[in-house]
Amino acid sequence: MAIAEELSFRRAAERLFLDQSALSRRMQHLEDVLGYQLIFRTTREVMLTEAGRAYYEEVRPAMNALFRAGEVAKRAADGKTGRLKLGYMSFAATEVMPHAVHAFSDLYPEVAMELAYQRTHAQKIALSRGEIDVGYMLGPFENPQYDKLEVASEQLVAVIPMDHWLSTRPSVTLADLAECKLILGSLDQWDSFRLLIDDVFSNAGLNVKVAYEPSNTLGILGLVSRGLGVSIYVEGLMRFQPQRVMFKPISDCTTRIQTLLCWNRANQSIALRNFTKLARQFQTQART
Repeated sequence: MAIAEELSFRRAAERLFLDQSALSRRMQHLEDVLGYQLIFRTTREVMLTEAGRAYYEEVRPAMNALFRAGEVAKRAADGKTGRLKLGYMSFAATEVMPHAVHAFSDLYPEVAMELAYQRTHAQKIALSRGEIDVGYMLGPFENPQYDKLEVASEQLVAVIPMDHWLSTRPSVTLADLAECKLILGSLDQWDSFRLLIDDVFSNAGLNVKVAYEPSNTLGILGLVSRGLGVSIYVEGLMRFQPQRVMFKPISDCTTRIQTLLCWNRANQSIALRNFTKLARQFQTQART
């Protein structure tokens, strides 16, 4: 191809970083293998034979495809293409997950990302089955098969209607909340968080009255905003400033909600490696 395009053994040899005599031997070997002449060469010029021209026209698309295949494979090897399947739960949906996905898509725009909203328990099952590559889930989680990274640790806050009797107080207590109708995520979708909330109140010697159990965050906010009860959520929701509700610190609650990024150690995906590397950088920046 180089000789056909340059019509000069000197220029072709320079292009291929070869000695001219070595290039001549390779050309002669190719003609010997094929059994016919491809190049007509004199001391003054190089020309393609009819067979050489036909051979070049047939070989060129295949060689170009081969070059492109090498480039595509190199991009895949560097993790610049491919697919990443990511699970996340409600507390990661407001800030941690979108922030990481935005940064990752800027660096690796050709990696297709599949996002799946899943509760913590479902993510653990999905990871074990290879249905997702990585997941944002509620901590704690200990399993030698998985790597993990704490990406958030948030305080619990009370979510209260604007006209509620607790709305004028600078903070509330667990006892205050125990007197109210609570709106908490349903057990089938928020099982890990509901168990944690039960522990918080039982450790304080209190019982809770759960009035409504919507399945998602929007349902919780909607019911609270209509004055149907109060809720408990992580502080990250405050950044969205939903209307007709207010947030109050819980003065006697020191429990923090841990959000973990977890993945299977056996997963050798380059895209996963790049994503977790980026997450570690975010963690380092947050600490500094």
